[in-house]
Amino acid sequence: IDDDLERVERDFIRSLMQSVEAQDGASRRPLAIEEFIRLLQSGSVAPPAALAEAFSGTGPGSAYISIRNLDDRVLLQSENAPGDMAFAPVGDSEVNQISRTVDRRRELARTLSLGMKVVVGRDIAPELDRLRTMAGVHIGIGLNVWAVGLLGGWWLSGRAIRPIETISRTATRIADGNLADRIDPSAMDTELAQLSQVLNDTFDRLGAAFQRQRQFTADASHELRTPITVLLTETQRLLKRDYSKEDYREGLRTCGEIAERMKGLSESLLILARQEEKSHLETREPFEVSEVIRKVANQLEPIANQQGRTITLDLSAARYQGDPGAIGILITNLIGNAIEHGGDISVTCRTEGDEIRVRVSDNGPGIPETDLPFIFDRFYRVNAARTGGSGHSGLGLAIARTIAVNHGGSINASNLPGGGVAFDLLLRGLR
Repeated sequence: IDDDLERVERDFIRSLMQSVEAQDGASRRPLAIEEFIRLLQSGSVAPPAALAEAFSGTGPGSAYISIRNLDDRVLLQSENAPGDMAFAPVGDSEVNQISRTVDRRRELARTLSLGMKVVVGRDIAPELDRLRTMAGVHIGIGLNVWAVGLLGGWWLSGRAIRPIETISRTATRIADGNLADRIDPSAMDTELAQLSQVLNDTFDRLGAAFQRQRQFTADASHELRTPITVLLTETQRLLKRDYSKEDYREGLRTCGEIAERMKGLSESLLILARQEEKSHLETREPFEVSEVIRKVANQLEPIANQQGRTITLDLSAARYQGDPGAIGILITNLIGNAIEHGGDISVTCRTEGDEIRVRVSDNGPGIPETDLPFIFDRFYRVNAARTGGSGHSGLGLAIARTIAVNHGGSINASNLPGGGVAFDLLLRGLR
């Protein structure tokens, strides 16, 4: 606006000087500013009608002008000039200028060192109205953007929180005892779906741990009930009346056998529980599988000889990385099972690529085909033709399978064509 006022002032004075030059047309010379100011001060300059009309009226956008000398005497002034105009003070420079806004007017005041003060102003109501309109538009846009942002944020936050609430509710239900409940990640974003899958895996492991704990408690109570009952019955029988020393000795021998069975059963249950708790090997170290087999065979050979059985070894070097103690328990259970249930035992160890194959076979009566799918289940006992009426716990093969699985391997059993059973252990992984 100030640039516009400066242009209006410049055009007014130029037009006024041109009109004076036109009146003095005979001289045909340009009018100097000093001479123009002198003519203004003498009162001999009047604006033409067209120029005066441009500075008339008080409506929106109307302009006014006032020219005075340094003594504040009016030299030329439009009829619509207000009475509260402010002129620039006289300064040291050739031109001293100020501008201000009064109500709905904008004024530009300049004082020339040549002896003239000029104020030009304009009603700026149209500009103020446009500013108010623009301000209203911007405020409206801002409010709309704020409202849209608020609603969008509410919607986005609700959508973002909803899966978290689903996860929280599911976790609460699981904590309340519903161990089978799981989070559905299908309707979630990738990140939350991955988190849900991790939580589901954790819940699976927790559920499996609780299941193992319940299974261990149920197995222990079920398998220990019979020997404890027999032990109590035998001790009560011995306490009812006097017996001979031989009878007492026989009764104590029976109690000792039952206690030994209970000890073996509890140890087997603890080994099985510890192995089933391992989602990965706690200890991994390189060892020679053939040396573990040889050591176990040497330990069990006296027991085999007592029963008239032999253990034959055919072992190749087989380097493996895992838990040698657990592999020793596995081999012990396989050879011990063959000694107890079969005939002469043969153990072989071979490497095939990055795999190790161990076979423990016997030439005993074999296992009925109907029993083969279940012999690795805990407490499963094959009929008397294979077991010979032995009172084994039925946990040895279950422990062997669990150890094999923990090592990323597998174990299976099959009847041999000429009689007997072969247990094949396959170990994979780092060597």
